[in-house]
Amino acid sequence: MVVLLALGFYGFSKWTEAREKVSLWTLVPDNAVFVAETNNAPRFLDHLRETDMWATVSQMPYVLRLDDQITLIDSLSNGRTPLRSFLTNKNVLMSMHVMGRTEYEMIYYVPVSTVAQHRYIRTLVENLGKTGLYHQEVRDYQGFQITDITHRDNNDNFSFFSFHNNLVISPSPVLVEEIIRKINRGQLESPAKDYKNTNYLSQPEVYANVFINYQHLPDLLGIFLKKDLHDDVNLLSSLCRNSMLELKLEKNRLFLNGFSYPETLEGSLYSRIKGHPAKSFNLREVLPVRAAVVLHMGLNQMGSLRKQPGQPEATYLDSLSGSFAGELGLCYLEAYDTKTSPEKILFAQTSNPGLTQMLLNRLQPGRTAGTEEKHGKNIIRLLTTRELPQQLFGEVFKGFEQTYYTTLGNYILFTDDVATIRTLLSDVEAGKVWSKSEALEPLLTQSQQEDNIGLFINTTHAWNLLLRAMSPQQQASLIRNASVIKKFNYLSVQFSAAKDQYYTSYLFRHQEESSVRAVIANEGIRQERTFDFNSRLISTPFLTQFPVDNSQEVVVQDSALVLHGIGTEQGRRNWTDTLSSRVMGPVLQLPYGRDKRQKYFFATANNIHCIDKNGKEEENFPFTLGDSLRLQRLTVFDYDKTGAYRLVADDNLGNIFMLDMQGNVQPGWGPMRLDGRLAAPPQHVKVNGRNVIIAVLENGFIYAFSEQGEPYPGFPLNLGANLKSGLFPQVGISFRRSLFTTVTQSGEVVSFDLTGEITQRKQLLRPDRRSTFKLVPEATGKSFIIARSDPGRVALFAQDSKLLLDRRFVTSSAKEVQYFHFGGDRKLYVIWETGPRKAYLFDVQAQPLGQQPINTSYPVSVQYNEVENQYTVYSSFNKLLQKTVVQGRN
Repeated sequence: MVVLLALGFYGFSKWTEAREKVSLWTLVPDNAVFVAETNNAPRFLDHLRETDMWATVSQMPYVLRLDDQITLIDSLSNGRTPLRSFLTNKNVLMSMHVMGRTEYEMIYYVPVSTVAQHRYIRTLVENLGKTGLYHQEVRDYQGFQITDITHRDNNDNFSFFSFHNNLVISPSPVLVEEIIRKINRGQLESPAKDYKNTNYLSQPEVYANVFINYQHLPDLLGIFLKKDLHDDVNLLSSLCRNSMLELKLEKNRLFLNGFSYPETLEGSLYSRIKGHPAKSFNLREVLPVRAAVVLHMGLNQMGSLRKQPGQPEATYLDSLSGSFAGELGLCYLEAYDTKTSPEKILFAQTSNPGLTQMLLNRLQPGRTAGTEEKHGKNIIRLLTTRELPQQLFGEVFKGFEQTYYTTLGNYILFTDDVATIRTLLSDVEAGKVWSKSEALEPLLTQSQQEDNIGLFINTTHAWNLLLRAMSPQQQASLIRNASVIKKFNYLSVQFSAAKDQYYTSYLFRHQEESSVRAVIANEGIRQERTFDFNSRLISTPFLTQFPVDNSQEVVVQDSALVLHGIGTEQGRRNWTDTLSSRVMGPVLQLPYGRDKRQKYFFATANNIHCIDKNGKEEENFPFTLGDSLRLQRLTVFDYDKTGAYRLVADDNLGNIFMLDMQGNVQPGWGPMRLDGRLAAPPQHVKVNGRNVIIAVLENGFIYAFSEQGEPYPGFPLNLGANLKSGLFPQVGISFRRSLFTTVTQSGEVVSFDLTGEITQRKQLLRPDRRSTFKLVPEATGKSFIIARSDPGRVALFAQDSKLLLDRRFVTSSAKEVQYFHFGGDRKLYVIWETGPRKAYLFDVQAQPLGQQPINTSYPVSVQYNEVENQYTVYSSFNKLLQKTVVQGRN
């Protein structure tokens, strides 16, 4: 009786202990980086399948493996209870943990609360053993039974044990053992104890509680990122110690919203910005659309970011940094390869730009040559103080060996490359900024309108930056998952001060797909509209804007020598102008005249024209250069972006004319007589405050002139080979550090600097003696490709000589290659066959877009709609101007 009573009491106590409720959160090890809790995983999965994201998410390796595992589990359950039913209305947890310098792993916590559920689990384990594919081992660890299951072929494994009717499962037996040790120590405390009264799952349309531990986040990111970024990650992660966020899901976005507790340790980022209210994200008005990564800060006093403010030797820097208040933004621009350091711009807001400028100028008094230049209304100055932004705003803003600065409204702009600041000012003037981007409008609307810290990433623009930042061990994995990552094209993370916490928001936007109209009438190509003319068209369609309402317009010329401005949206003729000869070269648009509206500039055989919105010549135009001339094209230089244009025309004999807007021939250019025809339009660059005009001749000679037409030392440079290409410039801080690249017709890639020294020569493979090569830049001049033409064949190569495309054609007629890059992977290669008069379109993967080419008598013009992921191609064919829509691939 005593024995029976003892056994009965022991059994009852064990049964009572098993039935005792335990919070799954208390089992989670304290080193968890992320913890997610959901109360209905199948409901979340059903909603996910209805969104644009599912096609992408379902291709993720983790999801593919999980899908295989679910299929296996359902097959082993004897068909009685699918896993979906088992998990319905059940609270489960997942936590992520760093397992060293190169690994991370998951733990799953699943309550098993009924006899039927216990039977379900027992049946699964038994049937798993019966398959013969898995080895099972049950072992004792500190009073608990751990079951280790290993696949006999691929060594995939997982371990589990049970505690108070809760299963703890993980691919890592080390993590399972850690939880047992935690239980035996009696330390059942949740890592999210700060949020014990927070449960977003009680709210509608919330699918998970997500806990983030920022104290361990740098360990996770350290697996992926190179060591030189670890300090920055550690500092930014020290704003908060943890977050508890609600997870919601919509058609093409996943977002996490909630609150975070600050990190109060000495030296943390929070200790530097404590008490600063959030600031409105007005920086969107000046951020360029080609921004890849933006770090935004809202601060009352930016000097607080400095590591050691108030030091005696830093008193002046204290005053200077103290003049900045409001928004601080570090912007990295899209990089076109992984080898080149990305361009970066620092925006710092000041309440008194004049005072801040005065303090900055005191760092380098005097105005020596090359330290100051004019760009439109802006003055750009060079400050040689090393790492000035880091000295002013802290260690996150390092990497400025020297600093160029200018003002833009109440922002001071800092860059380490004068060409970057020039391009940025031009982008802002042209309206190519975030606030005016239709594609970015949803992101800006759905993200927080103010913050203290914000990080914004455009993954398509940031791709090369991500590859460059990744540790070598992780780069291959990133490349394998490129198609998945790039589909989530925008990410933002924001923290805004709210009493003793930070309101926190994570937003993941997936590119819209279901809303894109089906243009696949002909495998992605649709002819949307044609414009009929009475005479045959004899020019490329030139993209312009109608000056009256800035609507899209195309300019073409017909064989009756009439120039037409066609409104492509309304299908109307905006204006016409009858000329005496054919337009030579492009039709350019520039603001000019008393009204400062856009005017049309172009050259004919021996005239330079400027016409207004009605097709009428502006006062004093046209400029006649000589009755016997045959001009090739018109090029326009604006040395200081002030509208004081220089009109540059070159003819078929190698003469270059340069005139001002009153028709006065400029000294040294009336004309500049060279000993051969130009292979490309003259180019202008500004280096260290000096203007350089470069002319590339077909006979292989390259000239570099001052604005007065005087040759610079080291020029002309003779490459000793024929050319049909211009130059790709990489402007540096000096003539020696400014590099130019071209390719000869025989396939030799040549680089030289502005002292006339050749820095590199590299011969590309030339499979046929008739093979010819040409450098093809894209419109913005940020990158180029190299085209090789063989009889009946065209091959395209990237800047690093990597083969992009190799295509055979039926005819051996001449081919002309065009290259368009609209950011990220939105690249379009166009090969125009002059004989059959057909243009073939290829995407970034060198795959043809559409089954049929586009009929065209001349090279095409292309616009891109990022929202719809569509290319609009304009072509001239016989008497038709064609507007063709091409759907890009997702």
